[in-house]
Amino acid sequence: MTDQHYFETAETARRSDHPGCKLSILAKHQAQNEARKQREIEIKRRAATQLRTMIVTLEREVANLDDGISSELMLARVRDPSHFAYPISVRTMHARRENLKATIAVLSDRLALIDDAATQTVAAA
Repeated sequence: MTDQHYFETAETARRSDHPGCKLSILAKHQAQNEARKQREIEIKRRAATQLRTMIVTLEREVANLDDGISSELMLARVRDPSHFAYPISVRTMHARRENLKATIAVLSDRLALIDDAATQTVAAA
């Protein structure tokens, strides 16, 4: 038979109980929170930039539709929208223009919310 040996190990203090360790853990958490805040700010900036780009593109499309509507109306005999002979292309362009304007309004509201949130986040930091 073989002999089995049992070794006793001394109980040592846990490292997390050391004051220096507590400070380093606290500093680590603060650094993580700061990095998270910076990521949130960057995400909001990117979203705001994308929204501004979309709004500019849609406004350009609205201007193009305005030009298209005016050129179609120049060629049309009937200019009264309630008349049955009013050009269908003008009606569709007008409807599209109104939809784009509504979309621009919604995007502008969303952009205002993001800008307000970004301002509050920067002020809190």
